[in-house]
Amino acid sequence: MDGWRWRAWVGHPDGGKLGAAFLVSPARLLTCAHTVAGMDEARVGFPGLSEDLVARVRRLSDWRRPGDPGDVALLELPAPVPFAPARLAGPGDLTEPRRDGSGADPLGRRTFGIWGFPRRRDDDERYATVTTGPDLVLRQEWWQLKAEAGDWLEEGFSGSAVYAPATGEVVGMVTDAELGGREDGGDGGRASKGRMLPLTSIRMYWEGLDDLLPLAWLTPEARRALRALLDGVRSSDPLEARLAEVTGSASHRRFRSAWDAVRYVAEGWPGGALPRFLRAAAPHLDERTRAALEAWSAEHLPDAEDAEAESGAAPRPGAAPRPEGGGSGMASVIVRLERVTFDNAYDLTVHTWVDGAEGPAQRTVRVPERRVRPAVEEGVARARGAVVGRDWMIEFAVPETWLSKPFEEWYVDREHRIRMRMYPVVVRDVERLRPDSIRRDQAHHRWRLLHERGRSDPQLVRCGAPRAGTAFQDWLEANTDFCVLVYGTRPVKGWLSAALNTGVPVMLWTRTRCDGPSHDDCGGARVLDELARAVAGRHPGDLPNLALALRKKALAAPKDEQHCGRDLTLLWDDPSRLPDPPLGMEV
Repeated sequence: MDGWRWRAWVGHPDGGKLGAAFLVSPARLLTCAHTVAGMDEARVGFPGLSEDLVARVRRLSDWRRPGDPGDVALLELPAPVPFAPARLAGPGDLTEPRRDGSGADPLGRRTFGIWGFPRRRDDDERYATVTTGPDLVLRQEWWQLKAEAGDWLEEGFSGSAVYAPATGEVVGMVTDAELGGREDGGDGGRASKGRMLPLTSIRMYWEGLDDLLPLAWLTPEARRALRALLDGVRSSDPLEARLAEVTGSASHRRFRSAWDAVRYVAEGWPGGALPRFLRAAAPHLDERTRAALEAWSAEHLPDAEDAEAESGAAPRPGAAPRPEGGGSGMASVIVRLERVTFDNAYDLTVHTWVDGAEGPAQRTVRVPERRVRPAVEEGVARARGAVVGRDWMIEFAVPETWLSKPFEEWYVDREHRIRMRMYPVVVRDVERLRPDSIRRDQAHHRWRLLHERGRSDPQLVRCGAPRAGTAFQDWLEANTDFCVLVYGTRPVKGWLSAALNTGVPVMLWTRTRCDGPSHDDCGGARVLDELARAVAGRHPGDLPNLALALRKKALAAPKDEQHCGRDLTLLWDDPSRLPDPPLGMEV
């Protein structure tokens, strides 16, 4: 019982219940702006525990009328209440599919509980079960809610927390119900559909919410101190220019504040990006804030300079960004091909990836193998509008047997005969896109190590290496720090399977097989050494553009000369770039 005492009603000072609210700290509650519109004070009650408390209404946005964004307000009590606040979900918890019995499906949809205070003679609260998920986003602000059979959304549910019944974890707040006629599934004041503001939207209007969320970057103490010293600091063109340098690409949106930019970097890029951004941003802050930031950095980031130097990262501030930089921050068209178990066909989905999150995705289509190339080229042509004008690449997430296909020779614009090699092209193991894949789990660990290291230390696999898959896999299992493999020839199946099974996230090879009688000084050995020199020491985020540059150099080289960029395949498998599984696909 004690775990649910954070649920409250909110009403007009003159009496009557208007909606719901939920306790987020000992003296603060969240509710909808429309519930307390025009009020400076509201009444708050915790049913059966403490009734008719007076709370000050604090407006958090420019909300004016139904349909406006920012339908959220803060209620501040004059004194703390003796009830534990709601447990809040972390931003990543809202989009990760769950396997805990909470009703997960491949799209990440889950069932949640809500409660409200519709007009009833008994004046009691009412409960309902709703379903939602990240694919039901509306205008990048709300998620659509669907009431379960037998339940309804009604007036009086506004401001209710949307929570997981098994844990009490809150993921958002009910804001609207599609009240209307029977075509809406309702009966007058009832509806089967509505909307919620996820916590990821609420934190855009109330930055203080970040002090309460379970965020993984920095310690809670350090994060609260950093947010406090940046409180009220507006974003600016110079700050956003420094952000683009650090991440490798400009964001598609304007930032509401300096803090908004800080969390964007901290949650979208590896750990070293945040210290680099703070150092680059410091000269653009006023003198008082700059001095406070320097003191904060000395206390909370004392080893940042040393760690960055050890990783091989460029010094900051004042240094130019890496010329190729930004693989992890680049936009993408992601082509996903899954082999079906019959008819020699493939399920094709074309996704986009923009600013660290999935953009528009196309409906999954089933195509016979002979139609895969034209279907992919048509899908990429339709998708490119979401990324044109940015730094972008093309990712092919394909079955293992397709990894050596010459995708860069396919057309990004068939009408004008423009090939995909005009852009960075990488391949990925489609098995790793499955949320429950062991291959994905293994790749996650090595990818994190690779980014913490900040440079590529390639391991060379020469043409004459032992070809038994078991021995190769034993070698990789015994060396968990091997993150980049460079092959002297197209890897045989045993090599490739072993590397994928053990989570190696980056591999490079030329697709030309070496047929030399001796491998002491064969063509494969020479290409291998040339490719390894090009890769060594490079930041992993640079590799897609490095492969692009090598392919261009190969085009200019004499055709009868070997070149490490000719017929080059780059497997570059960033497990954070994980588009939602297509509807109906097995997971």
